[in-house]
This record gives sequence, structure tokens and C-alpha cells, in this order.
Amino acid sequence: MSHFPLPSYSPPALDALVSGNLWSIWEKKGWVFEVPDLNSSVTYIRNKAESCRLFIRGPVEGTAETAPQGMNLRLFSNLEAAEIFHSKLLSKNLSSSKGDFEPFLDAEAFAVGLPFPGDEEIPQLRRIFEPSRFRRLIEPMLGTITYDHWRLQRSLTRHKLVAYKPGRRAVLRTKIKLRNLQEDLKVRKMLHLKVENRVSISRSRNLALSISHATENCKNFQTPRFLGTSPAMNIFGHEWVEGQHPNLDSPDIGEVIQKIGKALSEFHQIPLEISTHSPPQILAKEIEKTAEDLGEMLPEYRFDFLTLANQIKTLVPTLNLVPSVLAHGDLHLKQILLTDDAPYLLDFDRAGRGYACMDLGSVMEDLSNLGKSEHLAKLLLESYQRSTPREISSQEILVGRLIACLRRAFEPFRSLSPYWINEMQETVSHCEMLLKKGGS
Repeated sequence: MSHFPLPSYSPPALDALVSGNLWSIWEKKGWVFEVPDLNSSVTYIRNKAESCRLFIRGPVEGTAETAPQGMNLRLFSNLEAAEIFHSKLLSKNLSSSKGDFEPFLDAEAFAVGLPFPGDEEIPQLRRIFEPSRFRRLIEPMLGTITYDHWRLQRSLTRHKLVAYKPGRRAVLRTKIKLRNLQEDLKVRKMLHLKVENRVSISRSRNLALSISHATENCKNFQTPRFLGTSPAMNIFGHEWVEGQHPNLDSPDIGEVIQKIGKALSEFHQIPLEISTHSPPQILAKEIEKTAEDLGEMLPEYRFDFLTLANQIKTLVPTLNLVPSVLAHGDLHLKQILLTDDAPYLLDFDRAGRGYACMDLGSVMEDLSNLGKSEHLAKLLLESYQRSTPREISSQEILVGRLIACLRRAFEPFRSLSPYWINEMQETVSHCEMLLKKGGS
């Protein structure tokens, strides 16, 4: 048995998998690759009562023609569901012709594996690793460079998988080198490619283009330049930006935080009309559902989660009188990149007309680290307030921080921390502390 605690509704195979036993069995059968440490190789997990979905990243990086090692896993609660899913994968022929592994069904564990880049909901992902197709996919993103005069040098082309949510989207850092067919000229380009399923790609692409145009003349921050869309219409690209994420231990962190505060204030002032985020009434229901999900994971703390949710819900109507802004929707320190010039804000998949306090609260919780570095959170707020035309009230800040904290309560489990139960309890304690102090 595994020492890693699991929610009671988890599929039976999950315990055997996180202990390493099940993966070792599959490895001996030749179904999966070897990994140095399984749990640290899990980059995505979504655990539901009916099935658990995971992505295991392998140690081998990809090339122009071979995808990086990875395995999509689905663990089911019964054999029939596993067999149906496996049959569906086989009918779609999602295997890579160059891959070392094939889709597999473990009938004893009710588990199905599909090697990356196979994905039943993002079939176009495989085309990235087919150079003859890839050159046509990225031509609209290369500006004046056309394949009538330039050739893609396969041996120097690389794709690095940056982020992946199975069934939803994959993000790649792509390095390409092109050689002119008529002159002794070579061009290197770094692209940030996003591949999505057909359900969400249109909105994501249009949103990315709108944000890129709306932010091109901002003074206190930048966003990566939108480069174009592939003919297949479900891949689009941005320029790749080199930089570092904020280091909270750096000696100049105070100056960095003040720049982030000014950048966020300017972003919120952009008059871009796009889709709206959830209104307070819907937000209250989301809080309730989040607390129920947390209570299902830890039934013995269900009362604590529901009590906390009820306290947060009483504050949410505060937002009914708050004007909307252009909000990022998923802002945290990993979405901020520091360069020699102004900071870059990244990844606007959830951007929309929303509330300033939600972005602020999210970054403040990142900086606060459950109250351990509260002075950094306050420094961000002070910088923001000095440059905003409308001061954000302490009540709004409290709402934003509490919701951000509640949403992140799942993160310790998703990262397979062996202490996730204690960390969830710490989240509740931190929220209770914020409620006592008023959040600001």
C-alpha cells in the first residue's frame, strides 16, 4: 500500500500507481518508459470518482520528428469503462508511427495508457512532430519568410513541452532554424505555440490577438507579440520572450513588486470590451461547489470548508457595486516574466471583463505564501493603489484573496505533496486569519 493518502473515491489503481508498483509492472511489460521518480514526473492530475486522468512526463526530450516522452493515463473505477475508452482510442488511430510505445489496456487495474502526443481531443498535436506538415503549419507565423525561398533545418529544430492539460491544450517552446535556398543566410526563431481542442481554440485565438493589439503601446508592461494562426486553425503562435519569473529572495524584490503593481494597474485600465467573468451570483455558487469538492476529498473537514465558504459568500455581494476592468483571470507569479525592460504579463486564456480585486488577490496570495511573507503582499497593494484611478477597498481585497486561497487549496494534492492534507488545513487557517484581519 502507498503511504500517500488518497481521497476515498479514487479509482483503485491510483494507490498502486503513486506507490510506484503499478508503473514498475508496466515498465517490465514494455508498455511505459522508465522515470527517475514517478510522482515528480506527474505534471497533471485530475481525480474524479468515475476516473482519474494523469500525464506522466518522461526524461527524454523531443526533436523535430520525435515528441518528448509522455504518457496519458486514465484510471477507471470498473473494467467496462476502461475497455470502452480503450476501444475508442484504437478506432481513432492516435498512435505515432515513430513512437516506441502503443496505447495499452491493463484489464486488472482498469487503466488505459496513450503515449504523447496522442490525445483524442487534440489530434492536431501530432502534426507538430511531422516536419513536412509542421512547415506548412507555421508558415503564417514567419512573416516575410516563405518556403519558396527557405528550408526548415530539421536537425536544428526543437520542441520543448512547456505545459500540457490533456484534452484541452498543449504549450510548446519551439526553436526553429531556416536556411535560405538562394543565398548564404540563416534565420533562427523562437516561438511559443499553443495547440488546443476545437471547442476552445476560436475563443483563445481571438482573445490572444485582441490582448496583443490592446497592450502594444502600454508603458509599464508588455505582452508577447501575436504572430499568427496555422492553416489548420487550431494552432497559434506568439514570440518567445526570454526572462525570469520573480524571485522572492532577490535583493531587489521590493522594486520588482512595485513594478508589478504599476503594470497590473495599467492593464486594468485598458478599455477592451471582451467576454465577462462570472457575476457575483455565479461566483457564490462556484465557492459553494469548491467547498463541496474539498469536503469530498476530506470528509472529516467538510464542516470547516462549508463554514468558510459561507463566510466568503456573505462578502461576495460587495462586488455588485464595483466597476469592471480588463482582468487577467488567472494571474500568479508564473504568469509574470521579468526582462531588462518592462515586465511581461503572460497567458490570457481566462481574461475578460471582471474585478480588479480578483487579480490583485491572486498575486497577493502568491506573495504572502499563507501569511509567511505578508509584507510583500502589502507592498504590491500599495504600489497598485498609488497608480490606479479608483482605490480598491479592503473589502474587495479580502474577497479576492479569500477566493484565490480557496481555489488553490487543491494544488498540494495536484502536485502529489505527501502533506497535502495538512496543507489544505493550513489554507483554511490562513483564510480564517484573513477574515479576522480584514484582508488588507
